[in-house]
Amino acid sequence: MRVHRQFILSTLALAALLPVGAAHATGVSGQGTWETTLLPRDINGDGAVDAFYDTVLDVSWLADGAVIGVTTGGEASAWVANLDVHGITGWRLPTMIDTGAPGCDHSFAGGTDCGFNPQTISQDGQTVFSEMAHLGFVSLGNKAYCLPGDSECMAPQPDWGLTNTGGFRNLYGRAYWLGLAFEPYPVDMVWTFDTQYGYQNGFPQEWEGLSIAVHAGDVAAVPEPQTSALLLLGVAGVLATVRRPSV
Repeated sequence: MRVHRQFILSTLALAALLPVGAAHATGVSGQGTWETTLLPRDINGDGAVDAFYDTVLDVSWLADGAVIGVTTGGEASAWVANLDVHGITGWRLPTMIDTGAPGCDHSFAGGTDCGFNPQTISQDGQTVFSEMAHLGFVSLGNKAYCLPGDSECMAPQPDWGLTNTGGFRNLYGRAYWLGLAFEPYPVDMVWTFDTQYGYQNGFPQEWEGLSIAVHAGDVAAVPEPQTSALLLLGVAGVLATVRRPSV
């Protein structure tokens, strides 16, 4: 068991150092809930999907699943803070909740904040434990390396890995930065979620990961500045007409 666990963790570390290859997976119909819960959004009306509104988490995912060149944790934070998608700002990295003791409560079987098969969302839907884990396991229906409930993880479960990318472009089987510092090392380490292994843990900020952006709410409902200005002018015109004294 000890040898097998060490092999798994060594494999994860090795995968982190490999160059990013092509995203071989595509959208798999019937796998996960993505066809009904991830609604495409064309922000600028050019016919291309810019984001997906997640009706369960009430967030919008950037349709470009990975930004190549944004590698370290610091670069990821700077990139998302300055991101402007056709006039929509206010993007952030996906986040999670550090449950239990601060830091990693590791598990092969799942149900904790760290390790394989981490927590996704509470049964009542009120608490989102990990946005990326929910996207990977629930929305896209992908499977972690270890079978949920298997505390030994002596062999990988069938069909594990990033087998479905839904409608995302460039969604890779690699670790993605999360917007939460990893206690008890908040300066040097950040939480990550690996979309290939279904594995969540903390890694040093200098390490090379990938980034995807998330926006609160539905970006289709965010009015463009020009639209807001026209609406204000229209309201002002109506008020002026109402207040104009009759002759």
